[in-house]
Amino acid sequence: MPSQGRSLELRVGIFVSLAIIVGTFLVFSLGNRSALFSSKRHYVAVFANVDGLRTGSPIRMSGLDVGTVGDVHFRDDGRCEVVLEVAEANARFITATSVVSIGSKGLLGDKLVEVTPGTGDPLPDGATLQSQEGGGLFGALASAGQMVDEARPAVANVRLLTETLSDEQFRQDLRDISHNIAELTRMAREEDGTVRRLLTDPELADRLTSTLGSVQLASSELARTSRNVRLITDEVAHGDGTVHRLIYDQEGARLVQSLADTAGEAATILRDVRTGDGNMHELLYGDEAGDLVSNLTAISADARAIIADIRAGRGTIGGLLVDPSIYEDVRRIVGNVERNDILRALVRYSIREDEAAPPAPRAEPESP
Repeated sequence: MPSQGRSLELRVGIFVSLAIIVGTFLVFSLGNRSALFSSKRHYVAVFANVDGLRTGSPIRMSGLDVGTVGDVHFRDDGRCEVVLEVAEANARFITATSVVSIGSKGLLGDKLVEVTPGTGDPLPDGATLQSQEGGGLFGALASAGQMVDEARPAVANVRLLTETLSDEQFRQDLRDISHNIAELTRMAREEDGTVRRLLTDPELADRLTSTLGSVQLASSELARTSRNVRLITDEVAHGDGTVHRLIYDQEGARLVQSLADTAGEAATILRDVRTGDGNMHELLYGDEAGDLVSNLTAISADARAIIADIRAGRGTIGGLLVDPSIYEDVRRIVGNVERNDILRALVRYSIREDEAAPPAPRAEPESP
């Protein structure tokens, strides 16, 4: 009998132990606390409002549970500090670029913490993560409200546009514009006008391209000319050449003054010639001007006739210039004179007598 009692107690003990083990496994599995005894890293995130987040809320990264909320408490500045407990195996994805926000499991579900995986070196234990406010359902509703506020001007513009389109005159204007555009396109497609030739004639297109090329070349030449003119003006303004001195130095002022004086004197002379009674006025405006012109014309005609006779060989001068036999005769005479000593002596004697003779008295004009 005692052995049966010990056997019963042993069976009860084994059953209770198995029940405790199974119950513990089920509790941890259903509560996502299966990693309760694994190694963890602790991080801190600060929020102005945690939206009902509590200790034990799950932490998710890319949709997977990586830890739990260890503690939620107030700081000295009135903000909420959340302690995050993340499994050591998943902490390698939490870096300086990771962002922590508060979300929810559904529209009416419990709160959770969402962490974005970052790049770079993992943060050490106890580091503070970047936090982002406005997560969860209330944040989404706030964002939706902000979007509605921003959409109101667009809705107002749409309403204004619809009111404008409801105007019969405006719709008629749109129909007229559409009809005119359709007519223009039909004319360009069917009629033999300039627009159609531009669209279909390759030769005209080539000429237009050549014209545009010429215009571009002319523009380039004009730009080059403008640059050259600018260089010249810069050289005149800042150089030390003659033009710079004429424009900017005192020599230029003196030259301008001299030109002004010369112009004034020329104007005075011309005025005297026009209004005075001198020889120039008489020559230009008097009665003797006609006789002077006639005499000059007659002299010019006589000189032209004499030159014509000389070129024709008429007269002594013409013969000397044209007839070679006369030139030979003169040269023989001069040669004979040089060889004739008696004649040369007579010439020298005549020259000495002329030099020794007193000059002939000069006739004095009679006084009136």
